Amino acid sequence: MLPGMNPRKLLTLLLAPALALVARASTTPTAKVGVYDSRVVAYAHFFQPAHQEPLQRLIADAKAAKAAGDMARFRELEKQIVADQRAMHLQVFSTAPIAETLAAMPERVAEVEREAGVARLVSKWDEEALRGVAAADRVDVTELLVRDCVLNEKQRQTMQEIAAQPPLPLAKAREMDAAGKL
Repeated sequence: MLPGMNPRKLLTLLLAPALALVARASTTPTAKVGVYDSRVVAYAHFFQPAHQEPLQRLIADAKAAKAAGDMARFRELEKQIVADQRAMHLQVFSTAPIAETLAAMPERVAEVEREAGVARLVSKWDEEALRGVAAADRVDVTELLVRDCVLNEKQRQTMQEIAAQPPLPLAKAREMDAAGKL
């Protein structure tokens, strides 16, 4: 203790910064988190030009390689097409992450975060990332993410049907995929 210092005053001086932090933390609003149904977002994105145009080029290239008799090139492209289809099935029918989908639309993600007033976006199926985020701090942004997607009526109906069903557990979906049943 400092000579001539009142012990109570010393304690107050030492604790003041910690008390200020506690007071500030208790009045700071919790950051909201935007949650989305990754299956719905993946399905809607599949039909958008950003996904369809490269996929259609890949299919056309595969057909051209096959027609030209370049079977090595055809098999290489066919593997890419099948891999894309398998990844899409895991995303649409299960809970596989859709990081590439979100990365393909950075402006839309930023706009949704601003519009919804959320700090970040997390799949509603990502229990690990949502651990510690109270239900009151979760804002469903699925509709905002797909709002501007150009879809026909049948595709919108399918999107609603997907959302109404629980997803396949990812491990089960991977088993079915490996067996060629997804």
